[in-house]
Amino acid sequence: MARPVTSNDLLDLAFVSEPQISPDGERAAVVVTRIVRPTGKDGEDAAPRYRSRIELYPTRGRGRPAPLELTRSEHADRSPRFAPDAGRLAFLSVREAQGKPQLYVIGLAGGEAERLTDHAAGVDGFAWHPSGERLAYLSRGEWKDRAAEKGEPRRIVKQHWRAEGVGLLPSEPPQVYLLELRSGKRRRLTDLTEPATELAFSPDGRTLYVQAATAEADQATSRVEPRADLLALDLDSGELTTLLAGVLGLGAATPSPDGTRLAYAAASDQQDFVSPTGVWVLELERTDAGVRAAGAPRLVSGDLEVENSAGGDSRYGAYPARHAWLGSDALLALVNREGATSLVRIGLDGTVEAVQEHAARVVSAFHAVVPTPGAEPTVAFLAETPTEPGELWLRRDGRERRLSGANDAWRRRLELVAPQGPFEAGPARVPFWVLEPARPREDRAAVVQVHGGPHTNYGYGFNLEFQLLAARGYAVVFGNPRGSSSYGFTFATAMLGAYGSVDADDVMAMTEAGLERLGREGAPVHLTGGSYGGFMTNWLVGQTDRFRSAVTQRSISNWTSMYGTSDIGPFFVERQLGGVPWGDAEALWRQSPIRYADRVTTPLLIVHSEEDHRCPIEQAEQLYAVLKRLGRAETEFLRVPGEGHELSRSGRPDRRLARLEAIVDWFERHP
Repeated sequence: MARPVTSNDLLDLAFVSEPQISPDGERAAVVVTRIVRPTGKDGEDAAPRYRSRIELYPTRGRGRPAPLELTRSEHADRSPRFAPDAGRLAFLSVREAQGKPQLYVIGLAGGEAERLTDHAAGVDGFAWHPSGERLAYLSRGEWKDRAAEKGEPRRIVKQHWRAEGVGLLPSEPPQVYLLELRSGKRRRLTDLTEPATELAFSPDGRTLYVQAATAEADQATSRVEPRADLLALDLDSGELTTLLAGVLGLGAATPSPDGTRLAYAAASDQQDFVSPTGVWVLELERTDAGVRAAGAPRLVSGDLEVENSAGGDSRYGAYPARHAWLGSDALLALVNREGATSLVRIGLDGTVEAVQEHAARVVSAFHAVVPTPGAEPTVAFLAETPTEPGELWLRRDGRERRLSGANDAWRRRLELVAPQGPFEAGPARVPFWVLEPARPREDRAAVVQVHGGPHTNYGYGFNLEFQLLAARGYAVVFGNPRGSSSYGFTFATAMLGAYGSVDADDVMAMTEAGLERLGREGAPVHLTGGSYGGFMTNWLVGQTDRFRSAVTQRSISNWTSMYGTSDIGPFFVERQLGGVPWGDAEALWRQSPIRYADRVTTPLLIVHSEEDHRCPIEQAEQLYAVLKRLGRAETEFLRVPGEGHELSRSGRPDRRLARLEAIVDWFERHP
């Protein structure tokens, strides 16, 4: 018999990521991450940790196939990539605690994996050569951070010198290496001064496309947002040609089957990082020196959001969605619309056709192949719903079936509640959903959840946190105020330069409409959110006493200091808030929740990670200091060591449990 969800159920959840389909369409690979519980024995893990392994599924037949656990690492196997002959699989593996990822290859007929690299700095990424006899990969080689090891001072000269999830950026950028599989010989192909992040070979194998960060010295002084160059490396001559320079939001470069075009992802408005991610196509031509651009690139996806920005808290690992060529005149891409994501066909003439029904689910990642010219693509994809964590699916000949059942037993033993909606709230008719608990609390209390971003969206992703709140008897109200993605550019930018205006109005409208929909107009209502949702929580408790209590997570309280302490501060604050700390600092101060701290009377729990470089912990410290000094609101501070901005999604499992319990405990302490 099914039982209510508890926070400890996180420990039995499986996280499915990185789908890949073999070139012949006969096999699908996926990474399955599970949580290893501590044993309590000497020398064993003292805390729960993640373990990632690669599973293999046959794609023929009916029903749910049994998976083959292809790798058996005790730590992390990831980035599976089939060889062009479909008989081998290359992957990255970390074989010891605190080890670096190295490149391995394994035959699919059986046998042990062969280790191909032994770099002190590990391997960052790789790509198969079309011949199957070579692999290109990215590595910092034998570089070590000697200054950090010795505790020496570090001289910083770049604008971008730290990053969320990384900390201080290494002084040595990754370089491109080419490995000959038969001889084992490798050679370094580049001497880049900025980090390279992605690789892709041309179909004829003569050119390697490299994505590398734009050198800061080449950027205009007014351009502080991160941009990247698209480079073409000719393997015969060694010539490195810049195809495109300073592309905003560059990623997923994919050559067409005939090698005459290159599709890539980038901001649809190259002057505005807030614009939707689009698909661009660049015409190519070959010269004696290699490949070069033949004309200007063109956007083929219009104003579609060609990526998944739908929220979910039960994904761990990588979720690639590299668009795939369907012949030479169309692409398969993932589109996020109104809280859901699905696959579409985008023609080079700008036409868009649905490939999947725009259903109440989130397709979080996919990989596709076209086994024979003109055939329908065979697609391995991950899909989740509000009551189903992500699983691996196959699409072939217009039919879909689920391949993996990593969470089937987990779901069967739990009461998982489906949300109702979407409904509309307020004059702007913003969409929202409600989650009704199976056994409501006596006080019939509700919790309003505000997503991060702000340019992400709630909808049809799986959120364990919502299910836990419902299991404790709380109704949950969640939705997409103006500023959210997947509803168009105008909707997403309606609150820029005016944080806490129409977006705050929309959250309050969703609150009242949600309570009315639930029949709980007089019931207590609590508030929580993280990142931008944390900003909104801080903002609203300074504007209203409507909420019985609130939990603010990885939040922003003061934009004037966030500008200089966040890894994205300068470009994010200038575009989102419309100001800088000098000259027009009032624009930032006016939109800073801490300005209104003297109005706060709502009991507030502040949750923040000490290694957060996106919304630094000083934001929490400021707010806590001021509220304690004022003494008008009960305030507590939960500091989480060793974690960054992604605590709720990929933090150490026991710390994730502590966070979940702290949120529910705070609400229960304030009935």
